[in-house]
Amino acid sequence: ATQTTQPEPVLTATVELSTATASSVPSLTATLVPPTLTATPIPCDPLSADYCITSGHFLFQRPIHLPDNETVDLTYLYASTSNGKRDPHHGVEYQNPFGTSVFAAGDGEVVFADADKKTKFSPWNNFYGNVIVIRHADEMYTLYAHLSEILVQVGDQVQAGDEIGKVGQTGGATGSHLHFEVRTGSDYTEYFSTENPELWTLPPNGTGALAITLDTTEERNYERQLVITRFADGSDDILFTYYITTYAKGFEHNLEDAGLSNLPSGRYKIAFNDSSGLRERIVFVEAGKLTEVYFEVK
Repeated sequence: ATQTTQPEPVLTATVELSTATASSVPSLTATLVPPTLTATPIPCDPLSADYCITSGHFLFQRPIHLPDNETVDLTYLYASTSNGKRDPHHGVEYQNPFGTSVFAAGDGEVVFADADKKTKFSPWNNFYGNVIVIRHADEMYTLYAHLSEILVQVGDQVQAGDEIGKVGQTGGATGSHLHFEVRTGSDYTEYFSTENPELWTLPPNGTGALAITLDTTEERNYERQLVITRFADGSDDILFTYYITTYAKGFEHNLEDAGLSNLPSGRYKIAFNDSSGLRERIVFVEAGKLTEVYFEVK
């Protein structure tokens, strides 16, 4: 990564000596001159660096709290199709037993709290089952679906961490889990207004997030296989391998093409194939930070 180091502040002391006499001692006057910075920090540019580590935009807490399962299901990530077996996913899933508490991810107002039998949040009625939608600042919304119980009502003001519902299996859910989405814009029912929740939700302690952008000449998205390898500290021993895909067709509005969170801090390798062959790059992930990576695909 490209780094720019600022010079250390320079403190200049001016010492004035009075005329010494038998009855006087030197008088010292110290003037601290504010440091002059001759170098301007240059923000990391993922287009010209191997990767950039930024603060990200982690506006929300996780909607499931420990000791329950607060990690996202890796088999059905945002904007993926489980290798073509399922519809493109507009959120993420937290697999938990029926009745597990669900919490507000941020401060806001409840704007929907009911079954989606009449109001559509997808092309189909009764797709999400029991749904809660919370409006946050700057036209941001969080959506909580497949609930067994709804504990709030429209108009309620909630704070981050308030219990709002219970995990269930309503709508088109296969198995008990929470479906969680982040949506933007004035119409929170718009199915294609979603963002990757993993890049908007604060990573668990000791972990960070990764956003990958592929610059291609194609006008539509195609799921491309990515292999992300986590190495042990100070060696090339492989601790874990993540097999994910880039976003499917319909998610061209997203700035990035793949995103993954809950990554323990450390060294990783991203690998995929394009027309030039195998592409590999080493990056680092820091706890509580976002690592941004940009590839120009040939």
